[in-house]
Amino acid sequence: MTKQTYTVTVDYSKSVTELVKEGKYDWANDDITADHFPSKEKGTKRIKIALFKFDHDISSEDVIKEMGKGFRPASLKEILSLGAQYPDLQRKDWIVALGSTWRGSYGYVYVPYLYGSGGDRCLSLGLWFGVWDSCWLFAGVQVSSTLKPPITSKTLGTSDTLTL
Repeated sequence: MTKQTYTVTVDYSKSVTELVKEGKYDWANDDITADHFPSKEKGTKRIKIALFKFDHDISSEDVIKEMGKGFRPASLKEILSLGAQYPDLQRKDWIVALGSTWRGSYGYVYVPYLYGSGGDRCLSLGLWFGVWDSCWLFAGVQVSSTLKPPITSKTLGTSDTLTL
């Protein structure tokens, strides 16, 4: 596993729509909304986001375990802010935020991710379940040494944002 760290300013009081607009994404999945990805966080914070890269296929749960005690999975608002402040990152690598989930109409659980396609910058949804191959990066936010237990597929509700 390798990781690179970036300092990001996140205004949690902004709506998902505002953050998508600020990020100047060329395309965004219509299901990425404040209704599907609610947030209770408020205020503006400077955070450190590490992008974790694995050299093997890995499940979402194992990514979170591998992040260790010093990190938690990033939320939608955090990767939107990362994408706005470092727009070229997603042109090289696809970046997943496992800290925000949404259960779609067919019961599948989705997570947001940033990616590049033909020079465009895009925002889409991927499935929580299954395995991610080694081309994906996973955004983790540096936290204090006290963390709550990791998320599991059994704890996911219809629309959850992880708060660890």
